[in-house]
Amino acid sequence: MAVSYSAYTFVVNETFVLLINICGENRHLRQAPNRYAQLLYNPAIKEYMSNEENKNPLEKEATFSELFEFNLDRFLEELSALNDTLPIQMILLDIKHKELIKKLEKISKKTDGEAEDGKPVTKYKVPNEQIDEFSKIHKHLTRTDIAKKILPRNFIVSIVSQYDAFLGELVRTLYNINPNIIRSSKKEINIEDLFNYETIDELKQHLVDKEVDALLREEHYEQFKILEKRISFVTSKDFTLTTDLPILPYFIELTQRRNLFVHTNGMSTRQYLEFKKKYKFTSECNGDINEELEANPDYCNKAYEILFEISVKLTHVLWRKFAPKEKSEADIQLNQVIFDLLVDGQYQLAIIICDFATDVLIKFSTEQLRKFIIINKAIAFKLLVNEPECKRVIQNEDWTIGNEFKLAKLILEDNFKDAKDLMLKIGDKDELVNKKAYESWPLFKLFRKSQEFKEAYLELFKEEYSIEEVQKKSLKSGNAETETRDFEIEIEFEKEDEE
Repeated sequence: MAVSYSAYTFVVNETFVLLINICGENRHLRQAPNRYAQLLYNPAIKEYMSNEENKNPLEKEATFSELFEFNLDRFLEELSALNDTLPIQMILLDIKHKELIKKLEKISKKTDGEAEDGKPVTKYKVPNEQIDEFSKIHKHLTRTDIAKKILPRNFIVSIVSQYDAFLGELVRTLYNINPNIIRSSKKEINIEDLFNYETIDELKQHLVDKEVDALLREEHYEQFKILEKRISFVTSKDFTLTTDLPILPYFIELTQRRNLFVHTNGMSTRQYLEFKKKYKFTSECNGDINEELEANPDYCNKAYEILFEISVKLTHVLWRKFAPKEKSEADIQLNQVIFDLLVDGQYQLAIIICDFATDVLIKFSTEQLRKFIIINKAIAFKLLVNEPECKRVIQNEDWTIGNEFKLAKLILEDNFKDAKDLMLKIGDKDELVNKKAYESWPLFKLFRKSQEFKEAYLELFKEEYSIEEVQKKSLKSGNAETETRDFEIEIEFEKEDEE
């Protein structure tokens, strides 16, 4: 079976060794010491928690922005953690599978052939005295194959479950900001319930929990429609979460497939087919009931991107709707999300979020933040080697204000000579374009490899640039490609000679 997940690997004596980064910081735990960090590194909860004037800052009531931010950051970290660990699990299963095949080959004679349908077949002739050992190997091979099928399905179930938890907290935040949203549900309260709680706050919390639980029991698309209706009622204005959302059909398919994995072991149902027709999503299902749906590597990666996009868009639309005076905090957090995507190599997803910011949200707290998002979009196209789109993004903006933008334009146009001169002119004391920016901002990813950058960096900071960049390689391509042949096992036992 071909292994097509991404991971860091190297080989020593034909043994896979996994390189796992265990020192990364969570998004919501990063600190920002200067203005550059405020634009590219989100201060958020950590800065608030580190306030020395507060003896116990955790007891201080969080702002609305902190509630939105913490909930989104936590979900994105959980989502990314699951997405990062699935390839490792699959590679370990593949290693175990290969080890079992080696054991099988030691107790048998291997020959390659072809089945009637033209597929390659590997035959193993097992002597009678090795039948017990073969039974053990065959049992573990079967379990390994089952695990390879179940783990990706469990991944889909897990990330949708984490999304549900994220949505529950998001709705609680809305209810805290505007309790009238609960009143719009028009549900009656049993008078006996009033005497089960000692305080009004306890009763309110019970009502919120009850409303959130009821919402989460609805179909995922219906959850959006319920929120739209309640928010429209409270604000007396039409409000939508589902209009101009191209990812919506894919999101509906994902949640429906999750239901199939949980309830029917992945077999298509009439409801799945009705949803497919109604919302016009595509899948490998041909339209028959009881077709088995899978979760291959491409599907799992797409599922990750769908939930990432949905959660970011949902949070920021509601954030700006219910906390309009805190737009600056929302803009900083959104730019941080884009920055993290660039660092993680998720360039296409970064472009999607940038388009959402400039085409849907449109208004920003400052022009500088808007330009940073535009620059990060151009960076994404540049690192995707899409020069025409990168050039188009740059040409549509005025970059004459601010050294950081002048330098970005030069670098994105591959004008490294003038970029070096501007680096030296900016110096080593700039609030935005400083040593930390040169070392971490993806804008400098390609420029850092040039002689011009190394010379300017040495002159500015009196040390050679020596940070080593490690590029993740997909097992689908490049030197990290690893494939094993698909085959069937046909066992043939030797017969004892008759005396």
